[in-house]
Amino acid sequence: MKLFTTKVSLAVNAIQFHTGSAMNKSLLITKNGLLLCLFAILLVFFKGPSLLYGTLSFILIATYHLVTDRRFSAEQLTNSGLMSLHIAIYLLLCTLLIWATTGHEESHYWIIYFLPIVVAGTNLSLLHTLATSLFSSLLYLVSIPSVVWSDPIELAEDLPEFLISCTTFFIVGVLIHGFSAQHRQQLQQQKHLNDLLLDNRNALQNSLCKLEQAEETLRRKDRLAALGEMAAGLAHEIRNPLGVISSSAQLIESQLEQPPSSQKELLSVIREETARLNDLVSNFLRFGRPGEPRREPHHLDALVQRAVDHLQNIAEQRQIALNFAPPQRPVVIAVDADMIQQLLLNLLLNAIEASSANSQVTIETHVTPHQAEIVISDHGCGIEPEVLPTIFNPFVTTKDTGTGLGLATAHNIVQSHGGDILVSSQPGKGSRFTIQLPREDS
Repeated sequence: MKLFTTKVSLAVNAIQFHTGSAMNKSLLITKNGLLLCLFAILLVFFKGPSLLYGTLSFILIATYHLVTDRRFSAEQLTNSGLMSLHIAIYLLLCTLLIWATTGHEESHYWIIYFLPIVVAGTNLSLLHTLATSLFSSLLYLVSIPSVVWSDPIELAEDLPEFLISCTTFFIVGVLIHGFSAQHRQQLQQQKHLNDLLLDNRNALQNSLCKLEQAEETLRRKDRLAALGEMAAGLAHEIRNPLGVISSSAQLIESQLEQPPSSQKELLSVIREETARLNDLVSNFLRFGRPGEPRREPHHLDALVQRAVDHLQNIAEQRQIALNFAPPQRPVVIAVDADMIQQLLLNLLLNAIEASSANSQVTIETHVTPHQAEIVISDHGCGIEPEVLPTIFNPFVTTKDTGTGLGLATAHNIVQSHGGDILVSSQPGKGSRFTIQLPREDS
């Protein structure tokens, strides 16, 4: 389910990205095409004193527009604070065109001032849009030949047209700004909804992960409960024959005054194997019925040090160093000392057996306001990734002579104390077990 959700999310994002890119590209081509078409039409029907200057001014505006529109987005110009300069250059180039096309009469290309007004209305505030419209109007009025202003008859005929043109600058600027502001508000709302959707999706994924973990924990408890019932029943059925076999072997050995060496060796094998089977049955019983921990205040570092002392000889025989440096401030924690001792012995013995000669096993203790941690690290063979999720299940072992109950028992002990045990491992580099136990202040 989690993988499916992730794939769907990636597919939707990819579709949105490609669709948005295609729409932006099409819009850019259409906009620039229409603008160049307008320039071409204005140039074909050119009216002005100098075709050369008029053509150069058209080329300057078109080149500047195409270069800036292709190299920089409006958002980049706004964020970098260059939008006002961009509009000022637009106004300058438009004024240059108006000047090049003004003769005895006013220029017929006053419509070119809509370019900076539209840019300002799209990207700047209402005040800046009105200021751009005002500057456009003043520059347009200044470019009108003085002959028009000095002739009262012609001024009376053309003044309404001038005022309508200037008013149109303001109307277009305000309308464009209103549409852009509404569009930006819709984009902001859509972004907010997308953020909410993303948060909900992440919450759903977290809930699915927790649900999967809860289901796995429930399945594990069901397996452990069934195994506990089976272990309790088998223990009573197996221990009695084992006792009979062991006592019979001892009786036979006592009745033989001087048994041959071969018979004596066979009797010794019988006793050793029955003892091993009896230990295995005891492990089953401890795993199947771990019991409730009897919590009492203990020094955590003292429990760890005692487990290290018990296994010091075994570690030295394998030429492995057990490194444990207790913190300066002792920590008192309410636990079942026997259970924690069994837990530490199991994990330390596994670390020693997994390590190679002339290596080391490190034991660390860490304390937080809410829990105490015991970290056991080795530099041994590590655990394969496909085995790692199942190492706390019963009968899962990577050792040839292991029963697969050591880590399962350790997991039960930690859970019975309300804690957790975490593991990380890399094949060929070693493993790291972290025991987390809740603290209870004395």
